[in-house]
Amino acid sequence: MEFDATFIIAAISFIVFVFIMNAILYKPVLKIMQARQSYVEENFNNAKTADSETEKQTVYRNSELEKSRNQAQNMVAEKSGELKSEHSKKISEYKEESYSNIEKERNSLKQSALDAKEILKDRVVDIAKDISSKILGNAVNTDIIDKSQIKEQEQNG
Repeated sequence: MEFDATFIIAAISFIVFVFIMNAILYKPVLKIMQARQSYVEENFNNAKTADSETEKQTVYRNSELEKSRNQAQNMVAEKSGELKSEHSKKISEYKEESYSNIEKERNSLKQSALDAKEILKDRVVDIAKDISSKILGNAVNTDIIDKSQIKEQEQNG
């Protein structure tokens, strides 16, 4: 294979062409590709950072929600307990008041019955006198009847 001057000129032209193309085309294209690569990497890193921030915010929000939920449940349980104790306290107060009123009324009824018995005991002799005078037609001597004897008989039987 022979090398002549045309070949050497073509080779030199090709080398000059490569240097010129490198300076005019390849370096700017490489520079644009590197800028684009750095832009993509920067956006990717920003996306990663945003994703990690989002994850942190999600974890924080979930923990705050759980904390708030627990506080709300505790407050509900506390208020429920307070209401139950207040309810049972009111019920016991009303029961005591009812029992007290019942006992007062019972004592009042007993006293009324005793008063009525006393009145009737005092009037027994008068009623017996009226009945005997109507049945027998004449007045019966009631001086011999002792009211204390009537009371003793009622107590005995």
